[in-house]
Amino acid sequence: MKRFLLKLIGLLLVSQGFINTATCAVISAGLSLDCDFPLIGGVKDDIILMNLDDIASVTRNGTNPQIIEAVTKASGKVGYTFEGKNNSVDPQATLVKQRYSEVYDHEVMFKVFLNTPAAKAQMESLVQGKVVAFIQNNHVNSAGDSAFEIYGLGQGLDLVELTRVLNDVDTQGAYNLILRTSEQTKEAHLPNPLFITDFATTLAVYVGLTS
Repeated sequence: MKRFLLKLIGLLLVSQGFINTATCAVISAGLSLDCDFPLIGGVKDDIILMNLDDIASVTRNGTNPQIIEAVTKASGKVGYTFEGKNNSVDPQATLVKQRYSEVYDHEVMFKVFLNTPAAKAQMESLVQGKVVAFIQNNHVNSAGDSAFEIYGLGQGLDLVELTRVLNDVDTQGAYNLILRTSEQTKEAHLPNPLFITDFATTLAVYVGLTS
């Protein structure tokens, strides 16, 4: 009897609106294949890294705030190009389903083909800071909102792995680095698309970053 009464009270509370059962989002459209601009995997070999604290603000699209229309740097700050080759950059994003939230891990794996003291200093600085990664996809579409993406824009990326295998025949002893969202602070969204319609414009020029 007691269990029945508790269940009845629960049903009454829900029916009267005392318990919030609303969801934050619902799907609102279907998705069709793009036959004119089919999906192409992979990214360009160069990435741009910028310290998270050096981004003063971002301008979001009014209709879809996931789209970034401009990135404003703090005064005197720049981003830095890390050159790669032969598909040495490997980004990915993964849903992390937690008990009370739905968040995402952003990850960028790349290689450093240098072993100079200057290169070592920059890699050690990466260990201690948080950065944002600007990636250019091989895939483009007619709208211009899929070619460029920003990883770690909300919380920044940490350098979580750094290894060098000198006898690695493929890399000839290059450094293998992995930037990833921290275990404590995840990203609220998938990597943000950066809206660029002129595909001839390089990412560095558009964003106003220099190497």
